[in-house]
Amino acid sequence: MYALVDCNNFFVSCERTLDPTLENKPVVVLSNNDGCVVSRSKEAKDLGIPMAAPAFKYKELFKEHDVKSFSAKFELYNFKSQQVIRIAKSYVVEHEVYSIDELFLNLTGFKYININQYCNEIRDRIKAEANIPVSIGIAPTKTLCKVANRIVKDFPEQCNGVYTLDTPEKIEKALKWLNIGDVWGIGRRLGAKMHDNGVHKAWDLLQKPEMWVRQIMGIHGIRMINELKGIRQLELDSPSPKKSIAVTRSFMEMLTNKEDVRERVETFGMYCSERLRKQNACCKMVTVFVQTNRFRKDLPEYRNAITQILPNPTNSSILIGRVVNELFETIYKEGFHYKKAGVIVNDFVPEDQRLINLFEEDTQSQHLPVMKAMDAMNKKFGKDKVRLGSMSGKNTFGRKQISPEYEEFLKNNTLTEANFRFH
Repeated sequence: MYALVDCNNFFVSCERTLDPTLENKPVVVLSNNDGCVVSRSKEAKDLGIPMAAPAFKYKELFKEHDVKSFSAKFELYNFKSQQVIRIAKSYVVEHEVYSIDELFLNLTGFKYININQYCNEIRDRIKAEANIPVSIGIAPTKTLCKVANRIVKDFPEQCNGVYTLDTPEKIEKALKWLNIGDVWGIGRRLGAKMHDNGVHKAWDLLQKPEMWVRQIMGIHGIRMINELKGIRQLELDSPSPKKSIAVTRSFMEMLTNKEDVRERVETFGMYCSERLRKQNACCKMVTVFVQTNRFRKDLPEYRNAITQILPNPTNSSILIGRVVNELFETIYKEGFHYKKAGVIVNDFVPEDQRLINLFEEDTQSQHLPVMKAMDAMNKKFGKDKVRLGSMSGKNTFGRKQISPEYEEFLKNNTLTEANFRFH
């Protein structure tokens, strides 16, 4: 059996750990530029506020119903995520972190333990120690775990936070209840195609011939059918090194000053370098892009990107910063209001397997001790405490609506990379 531990309205739940008076009140959390709703409390959902709702369009509704809105605090969310993961994984030998607010637990072999009671203990401990409410769905497959978790959230009073799909009768009843569009792996486009072919519930999909499923969805569809039947197809995945790293941000306000945009872009390059060093990799390719606000039709629009292949693979913040600056100079144009920018690095090689160009000077080895010392100090004392001279040290997430409780939390907690990293 597997169990899926899913934090309820995670970002909102994190906000409520800072301010308990937000309980039972409509609360929304906004994206990193305070543009769209990315998390809603149940009370906010009941008011009809959809996910990804543009905040400015719902400003009057927020005011009318006293909806509390907050800027995203990703440091806090990662910190709380680590607390939840640490508690949950201590109950099993094998686990998989699926996202910042979800993880799978492998309960295979727990023959002489009441699994439902065991998971209730996990849920209670997470609530007591991290103050985060979670739902736990238990089933023979990962896809059915998603179904069980959905049942927990839709019927909270009956399930009391934990539900198990452990018999064919329960599975059949659940699949006859679940809309096809809510099946894990069925997107909006595929869901529409299913409706056109008379598939409205998950159970309807199981009644279709295998040839039809294979024709519409390929081998992925066959695996999904088996998972819904309770035949395990998806095992727990181990974390794997990323094949590309991107740091991109929308700015809180449009930037017209060249040096302001440059500083942001060079900071993004620094963060890419740090992530490369964390997985002991070097990149051979760097891309920089800038763009204006495509929704502002009253302003001239511009977007551009440029890529450079490096003569020698590197993860040095100094070397990548130089390349990023050169690329930025190439694509930047005066007279535009810039809303977003980013740096992407890819084509990785292991740090200890670099092939050096004989005709190009390699300074990676000279920078490596400095980079490792800088990473160690930032890990100990906090993010960006030691940085390149071109960096301002300002947070790259644009946010205005920071609560006093969060300011107090930051004073009392050192949120370093070490304690809010997740994967």
